[in-house]
Amino acid sequence: MLSPGKHRRLYEYVEEELGVKIIQGIYLPGDALPNEDGLCREFEVSRGVIREAVKVLTTKGLVRPRPKIGTQVQPRSQWNLFDADVLQWMLRTGPQPEFLKKITEVRSIIESEAAGMAARKATRAEVETILELYSRLKSMLDNDATFSYEAYLELDMQFHLAILEASHNEILASLGHAMRLAVHTARQADTRDLAGQQDSLPLHKAMARAIADGDSDAAYQAASDMLTLVWQSIA
Repeated sequence: MLSPGKHRRLYEYVEEELGVKIIQGIYLPGDALPNEDGLCREFEVSRGVIREAVKVLTTKGLVRPRPKIGTQVQPRSQWNLFDADVLQWMLRTGPQPEFLKKITEVRSIIESEAAGMAARKATRAEVETILELYSRLKSMLDNDATFSYEAYLELDMQFHLAILEASHNEILASLGHAMRLAVHTARQADTRDLAGQQDSLPLHKAMARAIADGDSDAAYQAASDMLTLVWQSIA
């Protein structure tokens, strides 16, 4: 029987299990999911839990309840690919170089534009936060004896999210945030050696300095160069 963790509700486990099965192709577009009674037996949960999970999957575009047919799996073109959960599930289902390339291309568009806008719009407090986060990244990479990839990844996430927020465009920041959350999960399988992360440090510095200097062109270019480096590491 499924049991919720400290920070998750029971329906979220069912939602994730079904979502991953849909993305893996265990349930194909046009297929109907097992009925409520079947899903209740499979997951050993109540009908209320199943209904809540299906409701969330419907908002993500993966399924659609249809009268007399049941809960039908939707074609991939209907999936909400800007939903962080959908992106994470897709990235977890196995190597997908073409999909990773598309994600990197979209990230480059979003994050490069956000960096350029941050250089024009960031407040003094936001600039100080970005510079302070860069300084912490540098300090972390300077000490190979205590380097922790997990801690570095969390700090790197904070750095880039701070830039997205400093763009002062909530739509752009929201899209960028969703993409970042998705790749955050995928990056757990990244190369964890210190040298690999040090390669990107000069670009972090260039982004931070350009934003602090109000140089939108340089900030845009540094972000674009960083995503090019990301793709090279993937390829």
